[in-house]
Amino acid sequence: MKIYHNLPEHKNLFKNPVVTIGNFDGVHLGHRKIFSALLGASSKESGDPVVITFSTHPRKILNPEMQMRILTTTEEKVNAIYNFGIPNIILLNFTRQMAMMSASDFYHDILINRLDAKTIVIGYDHAFGKNREGNYNFIAELASTTGVEIIRIAEEFIDLQPVSSTRIRRALEIGDIRLANRLMGHRYSLSGSVAKGMGRGRSLGFPTANIVPTNRDKIIPADGVYAVTAFTENGMGIQGMLNIGNNPTFPDTPWSIEVNLFDYEGDLYDSILTVAFHERIRNEIRFRSKEQLIAQIKRDRESALSLLETRDA
Repeated sequence: MKIYHNLPEHKNLFKNPVVTIGNFDGVHLGHRKIFSALLGASSKESGDPVVITFSTHPRKILNPEMQMRILTTTEEKVNAIYNFGIPNIILLNFTRQMAMMSASDFYHDILINRLDAKTIVIGYDHAFGKNREGNYNFIAELASTTGVEIIRIAEEFIDLQPVSSTRIRRALEIGDIRLANRLMGHRYSLSGSVAKGMGRGRSLGFPTANIVPTNRDKIIPADGVYAVTAFTENGMGIQGMLNIGNNPTFPDTPWSIEVNLFDYEGDLYDSILTVAFHERIRNEIRFRSKEQLIAQIKRDRESALSLLETRDA
C-alpha cells in the first residue's frame, strides 16, 4: 500500500494514472462499482489506479456545528480501498481553502498538472470544486480540451433504490443491520476500548465487555440486541451478542454498549474490540423481574447462535 498525504509537486509519480476522487464513506457497493471500473481502465491502459480521498469528511469542515455521522473511520476506509486491490491512495486533509477552489482550477492544477491523469472515473452524481460545480458535464467539457477520458459510472441499485451512504446511515439508525450490510457489501463494524462497567451482566450469568467507541463520529446502530462477531487486537474472532441501550429493566442504568462473548474467558480490559454486526435480534424490553430478563437473555443467546451458524462468521 502506498499512501500519499500530499499531492505530488510534479508529474511522473504514477504511470498513465487512472484516477477517481471522492469521500467514499462506507466503501459500499456503489463505491466498489467505481473501483472495479478504475481497476479495469488501469489494466486496459497499463496504468496505475489512484484513489483520491479525504482524512476528514468534507461536511465536518464545511459545517463544523453539525454532528458528523460516519460509516467508516479513515483507517477503515483506507484499508477497505486497499483490500479491494487499489495500491495507490492519496489521503488529503480537506480544508476550507480546498473547498473554495474552483472546479476548473482543481481539474487543471491537481488532476492534470500534478497527477497527469489520463483517465478519470467518476460516480453518476459526483461533483467537486466550489459549490460542487465540477459535475460530469463540466468535467467532460474540460476533458475534451485536454484529451482525458472520462468514465461515468451508473448507479448501483438494491431493492429498486440506489445504494448510498445516506441510505446506509438511515438503515443503521433504525437498526436494520441486514439492509445496511447488503448495501455496504460487508458487515458494519464498530471499534472501542473495553472499560469497566457496572458488572450487572456477570451477576445475571452473562458477563459482558463494556465498549467505549474510539471514534465519537461513527454511527452507533439503534438500541437493541444484536448477533455479532467480536475481534480482539490479535485478530481472534469470537461469536457473541451485543446490547445497545440503557437496560430499562433496571432504573437509572446509564446507556452503554455491552457484548457477551460466547465461550470466552479472559481479561479484555483496556484492549480494543472490533464488533462486526450480523443481525438485530430484538428491541430493548423492560421486564418485570430479573428472572424474566435472564430467561430472555438465554433465548437471545440461542437466536444469536442460530444466526451466526447460518452466516459466515
